[in-house]
Amino acid sequence: MSWNKIGVFQVDQTTSCRFAQVSGDYNPLHVDSILARRYQFGSTVIHGVCGVFKTLDLVCGNLGRPVSIASIKVQFSRPILPDDNVEVFSHQSAAHGLKLRLLVHGKRAQDIDLEWMEGSGRKPEMAKYISIPADRPQPVDLQFEDVDALESQFGLVWDPDSMQLMFPHVKKYLPDNQSAVLLGLTNIVGMQCPGLHSVFAGFNVHFVQNESSSDAKMHFRVIRSDSRFSMVTISISHNTASGEVTALFRPKPVSQEKYTEFQALVSRHQFADQQALVIGGSRGIGEVTAKLIAAGGGHSVITYHQGKDDATRIVNEIRSHGGKCDKISYNVLSPLKTDITSCFPDKRITHIYYFASPLIEKGDHLIWDEAVFQKFCSYYITGFANLIERFLSDTAYSKNILTVFAPSTIFLEQPQKGFNEYIASKAAVEAFVRQLATKYPNWVFYAPRLPRMLTDQTSGLATNWTQNTAEVMLDALSLMNCLPVRK
Repeated sequence: MSWNKIGVFQVDQTTSCRFAQVSGDYNPLHVDSILARRYQFGSTVIHGVCGVFKTLDLVCGNLGRPVSIASIKVQFSRPILPDDNVEVFSHQSAAHGLKLRLLVHGKRAQDIDLEWMEGSGRKPEMAKYISIPADRPQPVDLQFEDVDALESQFGLVWDPDSMQLMFPHVKKYLPDNQSAVLLGLTNIVGMQCPGLHSVFAGFNVHFVQNESSSDAKMHFRVIRSDSRFSMVTISISHNTASGEVTALFRPKPVSQEKYTEFQALVSRHQFADQQALVIGGSRGIGEVTAKLIAAGGGHSVITYHQGKDDATRIVNEIRSHGGKCDKISYNVLSPLKTDITSCFPDKRITHIYYFASPLIEKGDHLIWDEAVFQKFCSYYITGFANLIERFLSDTAYSKNILTVFAPSTIFLEQPQKGFNEYIASKAAVEAFVRQLATKYPNWVFYAPRLPRMLTDQTSGLATNWTQNTAEVMLDALSLMNCLPVRK
C-alpha cells in the first residue's frame, strides 16, 4: 500500500480549549492540565475528534470543492499530546475514498477510512444551533454499572464563526450539519457517556445526503457493554446520520487513605525525630509517606510542582488532626528557583524522601527508546543530583547527618516486558546512591526496591492489589530507621 504525506499539524493547549468550546466537550482530560496529570496519560491530550477535523481540513483543502461525507470510520490508537508533531498520510482506496493515517513520533495515533460524495454546489448550513455556554459545563460522573441501556437526546453545539477560524476548509467545503454531528460524538463520550472518566476508542458513521436538514438534536443509546475492558458501544442517530461509537471507562485517580487511618497504623512517636522533606509529596507514595511521618510525630514539608490544590488538601487534612505538615513549590527540573534547604526556617532537615517521577510509560521501540530513558534520567538522576548538591553546598548539612530515601523498583529482580528504560534508569539510581554513600559517609542513603503499589501511575493495570501502600511504605521507613549511622 502506497502512502503519501499530505500535511503536518500541531494542536497546542490553547487550541484544545478552543475546541472544547466548539464541541461542548470540556472533559478535564483535554482542558485541565492539573487534573489531567493524575489520569492515565499523565497530562492533557487533544480531543481525538479535533485530530479528525484537522485531517479533514487538510483533505478538503486539497480537494478544493464542496463534498459530502458518505461514511467515516475512525480508530484512535494512541493519544496525541498538546504540541505533538502529527504527520498525516493518505492512500487512495477508491475513486471517492481515502485511507488516512496520523503518526506521532513515527507511531500510529489514528486511522481514518473516509468516503465522500460530490456536493451539489450548494453547501447547507445549520439554521439552528446551540451557542457556546457561558459557564463551562461539567461532564457526568458515571460508573460502568450505570450505563446499561442508557439513552438520551441532546442539542448539538454549533458555532460557525469558531469553526471558520479553526477549520476554514471544512467550513467552506463540508456540510455544516455533518460537521455538527461529528462534533456531537466527542460531546457524547467526553460529557455524557462514559463522561468524566472516558477514553474515545473510535466511531463509524454513515451520512445520508439531506441538504435541507439542520436538525439541532442528536440521539444516542448504549447498545453493548463489555466489563472485561470497561468498554461501551453507543448507537447514534440524527436525521442525516447513523452509526456507532466505542468508548472506554478510564481508571479514576487513586485516593490514598485518610490521615486518621495512618494514625491507627503508626505509633505516636515512631518518627518524632524527623524533619522530613518529601519531594513529590502531593499525591501517591509521597502523600502516603508524609501522612505516615506526621502520624508518627514527625514534621514534613511536601513539595509540589503543579498540584498546589492537592498539596493544600494534604496539609490541611494532617493539621486538622493535630499533625505537622507544610508545603512548598519545587520543580526538580528547574531547582534553582526555590531555596529548598531552608524550608524549615528554624530547624535542620533530617530526612529527604525523593519521589519525583514522570509518567512511567513503556518505550515505543522494539528494544530501546532513548527519549523515554532520558526523560526518566532527568527526574531520577539529574533532578536528584541537583537536589543533593544543594544540600552538600550548605555547611549546615554537609558536615552533619542527613538520611536520604531514593526508591528503586522490584522490576530489577522481576523484569517487566516493555519497561527496559525505566528499569535501566532505576539501576542507575542504585549505582549513583552507592557512589554517594561511599563519598559522603556521614549521610545515610537508602534505595529500597519497592513493589508495584496502587497509585495514579498504576491504577490502569489489571492487577489484584494485595499489598497495601501504607503498610509497604511503613515497612520501608521502619527499615530505614534501623540503618546504622556513621558519625
